[in-house]
Amino acid sequence: MIIATAGHVDHGKTTLIKALTGKDTDQLAEEKRRGLTIDLGFAWLHDKQAGALCFVDVPGHAQFIRTMLAGLVGAHAALLVVAADEGLMPQTREHLALLDLLAIDRGIIVISAADRASPQQLDDCLGAIRSLITDSSLAGSPVVVTDAVSGLGMGELQTCIRELALTNPARATEGSPRFLVDRRFTVSGAGCVVTGTLMNGRLNSKEPVALQLAATEGQLRLRSIQIDGEPATEIVSGQRGALNLTGDINEAHPQRGDWLLATDKVQTSQRLDVQLRMLPDQNVHRGTLQILSGATAVSGRLVWLEESSGLAQLLLDKPVHSIVGDTVVVREPAANITLAGGRVLDPQGRQRGRSKPGSIARLRALAGIRSAADALSIELQHQAEIELPKFAQRWNLSESQCNKLLAGSDVVKLGDMALSKNRWQRSQLLLLEFLTKAHASQPEQLGTHQQSVLRAAIPELSPATGLALIKQLLNDGQLRRHGSILALPDHQPQLPVEDQKYWPQIRDIISKAGLRPPIVGELGDQLGLPRDQMLAILHRLQAWGYLLPVAPNRFYLPEQLDDLAAVAQQLCRNSSDGGFLAAEYRDLSGIGRNLTIKVLEYLDRAGVTYYRDERRYMQAAWREEAVPGKN
Repeated sequence: MIIATAGHVDHGKTTLIKALTGKDTDQLAEEKRRGLTIDLGFAWLHDKQAGALCFVDVPGHAQFIRTMLAGLVGAHAALLVVAADEGLMPQTREHLALLDLLAIDRGIIVISAADRASPQQLDDCLGAIRSLITDSSLAGSPVVVTDAVSGLGMGELQTCIRELALTNPARATEGSPRFLVDRRFTVSGAGCVVTGTLMNGRLNSKEPVALQLAATEGQLRLRSIQIDGEPATEIVSGQRGALNLTGDINEAHPQRGDWLLATDKVQTSQRLDVQLRMLPDQNVHRGTLQILSGATAVSGRLVWLEESSGLAQLLLDKPVHSIVGDTVVVREPAANITLAGGRVLDPQGRQRGRSKPGSIARLRALAGIRSAADALSIELQHQAEIELPKFAQRWNLSESQCNKLLAGSDVVKLGDMALSKNRWQRSQLLLLEFLTKAHASQPEQLGTHQQSVLRAAIPELSPATGLALIKQLLNDGQLRRHGSILALPDHQPQLPVEDQKYWPQIRDIISKAGLRPPIVGELGDQLGLPRDQMLAILHRLQAWGYLLPVAPNRFYLPEQLDDLAAVAQQLCRNSSDGGFLAAEYRDLSGIGRNLTIKVLEYLDRAGVTYYRDERRYMQAAWREEAVPGKN
């Protein structure tokens, strides 16, 4: 169990910890000279009943509030220390407010230096502190009067601490490991050592694991673990420890505030959607603020989304790592005062549409829940579909946790995307209704291009999900497909009489030509038509979905789009990077250089491929396993 101290400077926090553990946590020469705590101090107490207790001694001076907050992150409980002879002081109130904002609701009120106070001072102090904590997170906490020098009340304090430890709720050890660094130093013969708290998951020194630094792209390896100076093979969520690291280490990192993460997909963001609670008589201005997240502080601004419910977005000057439920504190750096604090609702805040009613309703719903299962239900209510990897990152879910969550929910999973079964069924109906209306309004059309169908009928779904939905309808016999043209099974297109005469011949000629259909003039010569008349017929057939305008002078049948895509798919499949050059497409297709360029440009426009660094790659929706009708 981790217990942090809180309280005004020189109220006896360090003396109290020394009396409990026998260790002086003021180790710096400057701390000895000035007689006050500047940096975080740590001391352990091993109790036969309560087990290992780690005390974090934090500075009480107003100048070191940032350091004090770093010591509170990860603490299970707090000792709020108040000197009997001085009573409530500014940092007593601020530290209690910070405990409240960080939702630390388990603790003990320790009245220190009772030997220095008169009976009246002691009574006044007791009355004032009981009144102060009434509406705070520490309301109802035991109050113990002590004198660390004479030992007065120390036995009672130890009993209260033991009861806290024995009733301390265990933290879940599932999820990806997240280790928050609060100190770094070098040990001769071992190298870099960091101390901190494992906030989530578990780490085992016997299991090979690569740790990523959230602050950089460096990768580290865990060599060994120590807990209270003793070797350990494992550290679990909620424990403090020291990690011996090797790998990409430099002077800047790791350092206090860094996160060590056992994942290859580190989540950082400069936009945090949060729910805040303002401290009494405080207001947030539009200027630069100090945002404390984890054990680090960054500059940023605050934008209210719904001030009445505390919903806001924090715009940070540099990215930070966080997950849902992490705490944040907002301070005014110039005045060195705390303004507000709360918890992260979405560590990947939206840039666009953040103030729309739907976005705010989503955050309002997320503010009232604490479990990933409830969040999944809410996300699926407020969004057409969700990206599972990002959802898992927000909630720090392992792959097994995510799969277990989905198994117990009413969800359709499609690769990395998920949507509710109700949304899936409703989207199918919307697509079929759209085609029904399209056939009725334009009976001469062969059908509608699938991209147009997806954009018009189900624009809120991703292309990959839309294609999966189309594939399902095709398999069920509810749709008919002509290349990229979709139609209902019973749709019988009704071409005008003048075009009915030529369409079968046009279709036959283009089909037999393969990937290099004749140009407009050549096609007109075969049908005995002037080029202008031939082009007009082709344009009408194109408008009705019978032909694809791949090049200004060449038209393909809709089903030939699959043939054009198949060449690209084969090149990608045989490529080391999944891409290909235009010359490679020309050689494999045999259609010539000029037509190759036009075909590839059309495939880009059609959403089949995309161009990057002189190479082309298949869009996710057109990779072979995603193409409707492909097995």
